[in-house]
Amino acid sequence: MVGNYRFVIERKKTSYQFKKNMTSPDSWDGNHNAQHNMEDTVRLYDGYHEVFRFLAQTVANMPGCRHTDTIVPGNFFVKWDVPRRAFKGHIHGFVGAYDQDGQKIDGDSVERVVGKNGAPTDLARWIFGHSTAKNDPAPLGEFTRYAWSAGCTITTWQKQGELFEIGTRVGFKAGDLIPCELIEVD
Repeated sequence: MVGNYRFVIERKKTSYQFKKNMTSPDSWDGNHNAQHNMEDTVRLYDGYHEVFRFLAQTVANMPGCRHTDTIVPGNFFVKWDVPRRAFKGHIHGFVGAYDQDGQKIDGDSVERVVGKNGAPTDLARWIFGHSTAKNDPAPLGEFTRYAWSAGCTITTWQKQGELFEIGTRVGFKAGDLIPCELIEVD
């Protein structure tokens, strides 16, 4: 039961400046693509009462990704506990969001645009994947230095786990659609 629950994602405008020099090529070297990392805030509310809060990376900053796959401000849904694909832990999908290219994320939490920027047919959009434990097929215990996003909203593996525990406790079930609003703040 979703009830009066909703998410609010506050993206700082500085999050778009994920490089010291935004005209420089992408790079995994040092912290090149990791400026202003994890400075956005995600809140879960029950009505007007804040239930949970955590920091996240909401701008596509992964070297080599399509940075325009960043989700734009607006209203959409979080689809609770979707199949995890390459992610570890319980993840949740976006539904009804749009990226900076104007492409809509469908009910399967997928953007289906054949050949967009040379991309395959299916481009996954996820929310609350974690930032620090590497995705499959890396073994458990391998960690990344920063939160890398290719259009996802990324948090730490600890906060991802806490969110799932809270959602389970309040009765969220796999496939539930929870309202979400993404806003930009200074």
